[in-house]
Amino acid sequence: MRVVAVATPPFALPTLDELHKAPDIDLVAVITNPDRPRGRGLEHGAPAAKEWALAREVAVYQPEKLTREAWRSYAALDVAVDALVVVASAFYIPSWLREAPRLGAVNLHPSLLPALRGPAPVNWAVINGLAETGVTTMLLADEMDAGDVLLQRPVAVDARETAGSLAAKLAAAGAELMLETLRGLDAGTVTPAPQDHGRATHAPKITAEVRALYWSRPADELERLVRGLYPDAPARASFGGEVLQVLAAEPAEGPADAAPGTITAVDEAGVVVACGEGALALERVKPAGRKEMTAHAFAVGRRLAVGDRFD
Repeated sequence: MRVVAVATPPFALPTLDELHKAPDIDLVAVITNPDRPRGRGLEHGAPAAKEWALAREVAVYQPEKLTREAWRSYAALDVAVDALVVVASAFYIPSWLREAPRLGAVNLHPSLLPALRGPAPVNWAVINGLAETGVTTMLLADEMDAGDVLLQRPVAVDARETAGSLAAKLAAAGAELMLETLRGLDAGTVTPAPQDHGRATHAPKITAEVRALYWSRPADELERLVRGLYPDAPARASFGGEVLQVLAAEPAEGPADAAPGTITAVDEAGVVVACGEGALALERVKPAGRKEMTAHAFAVGRRLAVGDRFD
């Protein structure tokens, strides 16, 4: 099978690895986003998929948009492509391109569709406290994440799972599922099945509002939020007007009469903050413009004491 992959972030790399080493698949090209400024110096950084392709001498293309003209201009695509594999890509795949490959455009989505449609399914699986999520291969459609399902594989969400650790598990499971899907489509043993749109749930974009730690909420909710946002968009608190990223925390015991946001304990294990229900022990934090540190080190530097309150 001649396959073109449309992919950008590290989540896609296990799938690219599987496609590249499979003896029955010819990964002829990778299409990824253009290099973008990143970091404090705003230097142009290459997408992970581009670096992967260059290291393996796979043709790589970086259009601003997937137009007919761009597609026709790519030398590696001058003969028929059997399948378009799409993994964590921000590109809009137009209908003419979805329909061009013999096996169609196959997307890998990190949830058990129709659950958690949207841009942040891994984060919300943790934030919502799910015991299980998974990966789905589906045919792309006009509506986001609404295409016909091909195959699915469940993945357990561990009790202390972070978005980062869960994404790694889903990426590995998804890579295997993609190979199984392509081979099944080629053999005629995999049949698309429509989703039950009435059962759809959503995983909206992670915004500044989502990232804010509101101390009036229960401690177990805030602990899941911290894990569900780590490491790419950490939860944020504020003390004395200083923004503080909270990288790790866990529910803790605290006095029932303390106002939410009040510090109830400071020791080497962390900083305990009263919540609407229970308390949250901050373990690792990152103050604005500074390196990651223990919550205890932050407390010592800021001279935090029992009775002080977060904003």
